[in-house]
Order: sequence, then C-alpha cells, then structure tokens
Amino acid sequence: MLIIREENIWETWPNYKKSSLIHDYVTLYVDRNAKPHDYGNGEFYSAIEMHILEKIYFNPGITVTEIAKTNKRTKSAVSQSVSKLEKKGLITKTPQEFHGKRISLWPTAKGKQLTKLHIKYDDEHTTEFFGKIAEYYTSDQLDAFFKIMEACLCIIQSEGETP
Repeated sequence: MLIIREENIWETWPNYKKSSLIHDYVTLYVDRNAKPHDYGNGEFYSAIEMHILEKIYFNPGITVTEIAKTNKRTKSAVSQSVSKLEKKGLITKTPQEFHGKRISLWPTAKGKQLTKLHIKYDDEHTTEFFGKIAEYYTSDQLDAFFKIMEACLCIIQSEGETP
C-alpha cells in the first residue's frame, strides 16, 4: 500500500498540479457556458444550443447524426437541442429527397441573425478575455497557447469514440 504524506504529493505525482489546473479551468468554463446568455436579441440560449445552431448555419442541410459525430455527442442529446431550436423558430427540418428517414436541418432567418449575434458576442468576449491575459504574456506566447490547444483538441478528438 502506497502511503503519501501531503508534502510529498507534488514529488510523487509531478503532473497532478497541472492536471488539477486543467480540471479547474474546464469546470469553470463549462459552468459559465452552461448558463443561458442573451446574445443580443433579448432571448436566452445556452452555449450548447448556440454551437449546434452555428453548426447548422455553416453546414445547411446537416443531419442530427452528422452533428453528433462531429461534436462527440449522442444523437439523443443533439436531437433534444435541435427540438428546442426548432420550437424557438431558429431552424427548420426537411426530409432528404432520396433518404426519407434522414432529416436535413436548415437555419431560419431568425436563426441566421442569432448566429451572427452569437459570433459577435463570442468575438467581443474572447477579445476582452485575451486582452486581460495579454497584460502578462506576449503575442507569441498566446499564439503558442492556441497551437497547443489545437493539438490537444486533435488528440482528444482522435481518441475517444462518439457516444
């Protein structure tokens, strides 16, 4: 049995502190994004809803299955969000011409407008956030951070399977 005194934790598991930092950041980020926001039209939407709407905006005609695969979510979870988007008048569903069971998703005019507001909102908040970080780090260091984030995303996406 391994007995670790508290003062030896960092020596025994030197990467634990890094892992804990990542966990804390991700938890706070997810919690923040789970709360519905007004993106500028007076209505409130979750980040998950907005990013699914954005996926439909940039890929008109996409299906729930395709969104589930690219977002590493279950079809059921995506389908629930899609139903909310449809009820709010942000998307429409149409059967595919040659595949009657497949349903294509299309943004409505309201959905397109909201997507643009969301992109503006994200851009402004990201600019503000990294403006604060830029007080401590150079632009080269921030660029390196984003390259590392891209690499992490690629590794994570290539590992697990879609639920």
